Amino acid sequence: MRTLTRLGTWAAAITVTIAPVSTFEIGRAAADGTTRVPLQSDYRRCDFSLSTTAPLAERPRLGSGAAVIHIAGSRVIAQVQLFDQPSPNTHFDVGLIQEPRPAPVTCGPGAPGTAYTGLDTDGAANGTATVQDTIRPGTTGVWVVVSRPSGFSQDPAEFYTSGFLVPISS
Repeated sequence: MRTLTRLGTWAAAITVTIAPVSTFEIGRAAADGTTRVPLQSDYRRCDFSLSTTAPLAERPRLGSGAAVIHIAGSRVIAQVQLFDQPSPNTHFDVGLIQEPRPAPVTCGPGAPGTAYTGLDTDGAANGTATVQDTIRPGTTGVWVVVSRPSGFSQDPAEFYTSGFLVPISS
């Protein structure tokens, strides 16, 4: 009986310790203009439309994460948090993409209206990265892409994108 009580107390303490703390709902802007965006395992084209490429569309979601996006003057800043249990000590590329952009225009590192940085998960499979860029004239929204490069293909081995486009008011 004593063992069950201790186990129950221990489990409750763990639950409280790892529960995410958020001062605002996902998808709603806080008073300071900050928006929390869930990361989903949807593969998107550079114009934010969903890709229907079969091999990419069928990949399982291995991790979870969110981005906190806010505007500071003429800059947009995204802080990305990722937990990827099967991939501790792994490198991911994190991109901040400004919209609108035509579908055929690329949005990889170095493309206009994009900013990239790296995110490395630790031994517990957690990682955080901040990426920022100057807001380009005409930008109406931004989104985040997180991808793990593949050693065997140009397609990413794993990917996550913003659940929605975060509006930017001019």
